[in-house]
Amino acid sequence: MRKDTSSRQSSRSVILGRRGLIAGGATFVMGKGRPARAQSRTVRIASIAMTNSPWHFAMNKFRDEVAQRTNGTLKVQVFMDGQLGDMSQMTSGLQLGVLDMAYIGATTPQTLKGAETLSICYVPYIFSSVASAEEICNNEEFMALYDKIAKAVGIRTVGAWGQRSARAFNTSRGPIVTPADAKGLRLRIPLSDVVEASFQAIGVQVVPMGMLEIYTAISRGTVDGQDNGFDLSVPAHFYEVAKYWSATDHIFELVGWFISERTWQKLGTEEQAAVSAAAKEAGKVTTELTKKLDADSLEILKANHCTYTIPERDKFREAMANAHKKFDGVYWPAGMVERIRKLSYG
Repeated sequence: MRKDTSSRQSSRSVILGRRGLIAGGATFVMGKGRPARAQSRTVRIASIAMTNSPWHFAMNKFRDEVAQRTNGTLKVQVFMDGQLGDMSQMTSGLQLGVLDMAYIGATTPQTLKGAETLSICYVPYIFSSVASAEEICNNEEFMALYDKIAKAVGIRTVGAWGQRSARAFNTSRGPIVTPADAKGLRLRIPLSDVVEASFQAIGVQVVPMGMLEIYTAISRGTVDGQDNGFDLSVPAHFYEVAKYWSATDHIFELVGWFISERTWQKLGTEEQAAVSAAAKEAGKVTTELTKKLDADSLEILKANHCTYTIPERDKFREAMANAHKKFDGVYWPAGMVERIRKLSYG
């Protein structure tokens, strides 16, 4: 089992995170000089995604939806490009209540003790499609799971709304057609025991690191590539330093609307409902723009002299098939993987 992230992070990391998050001022600001029923409040939402990326437009939509649904009494400030820290710093900020909200990968809190069940979404090929993933990850079972996690770690998933690009192998060496082609590659992966075990099963040397470090690491040869989809890879210009794209589609992932439980409990019932509805509506922007980005990305890769490959996915599925089993009954209830696959594949 993973230890609590707060115990694994260095003091310096937490301090830096707090500095970055506190720099913007108080995150929950009460309007002054107004009657109590007309008080306005401001929440800050942050992301590691780039300005003008699909996530950015979705967050702007969320801001506008919240303002409309609360008649302007609840306002949202949007921060992009990792302005308020990387994902580990934002996670700490959400727990401490110094950051109100974040729009980041829906599995992000899975490194925290009490939130490990979310790592089940990193099991390769557990979902048949990203649309299926979104349906399942917002059903009654998962919403109950999010409520349980909120009480355990202080971070609430308002909803997993917003379909991401399928994960792929984006490398400086290639092409990658079969698992054998990936053997020995040094790849940056998200901080996840499940992803690490899956990649090690095909002989990859895994290198966990933050999103903001990837471009430099590839350009310097520290790693041979990474496994994000088009949605984060193309806006970050990874194709400039990693010229091979293998569309493994090994993970269909979503974006999560996260809120500090401390902030959530300060909201009234109607405000909570407004935030939830706004998140679902704004997630449609991510989905729509990501689909367009996916289509445009093929031309972007071509224009930048990259090699795009559709690999033998069945061989990747087979090679990674048993990697998750040591976590079954430990990180998530025994049999949950098979149950999700049955829902997704029919």
